[in-house]
Amino acid sequence: MFYLMSFLMFYSTDFFADDFEIPKNIKFDKPKDAIDTITIQKENTFEIKNGSQPGIYEYYFLFNPKEKGKIYLKAFEITQNIPLSEERIKEKSMIEINPNDSLQLLHSEFTIYEGDWGKFYGSKISVYFKPDHKPEQKLIEKNYIVEGWMR
Repeated sequence: MFYLMSFLMFYSTDFFADDFEIPKNIKFDKPKDAIDTITIQKENTFEIKNGSQPGIYEYYFLFNPKEKGKIYLKAFEITQNIPLSEERIKEKSMIEINPNDSLQLLHSEFTIYEGDWGKFYGSKISVYFKPDHKPEQKLIEKNYIVEGWMR
C-alpha cells in the first residue's frame, strides 16, 4: 500500500494532455501570474490569471450589461475541440448580471480538471452572456496555454 500511495503522489494520474502538442501556427496568451495586477480598460475584454494552484484560474471581464442575465465561461482543448470541465466551468464561472449604465469589472474563479500540473496544452476560452429568456451569445474568445488541476 505504501508503494502505491508513493507512486500516486509522484506520478501523473491524468493522461489527458500527454499527446497534445501546442500548435505553433496559433497565437496563445499565457495566464497572468497570481501576483500580477489585472488592468482592463476596454469593454468586452477579459484576462485570465493563475489562481492558488496550477489548473485553478481567475478570470476578469469588463462588461456593460444592458439586460439581466448570466455571464459564464466555456473552454475547449484547441486541436480537437474537446470541451474542458464543461458543466463545472460554466457553474463555477457564472455571475448574475443586472442592467447598469456603467462598465462593471466581473471576476470569478474556475478550475480545469483535464491534465496535470506541468502538462501544458492549448485551449480556447470563451465568455458567454445568457440574457434572461433569450439564447446565449458568445462575447469574446481567446486562446490560452493551460494545465489541469492535479487531484
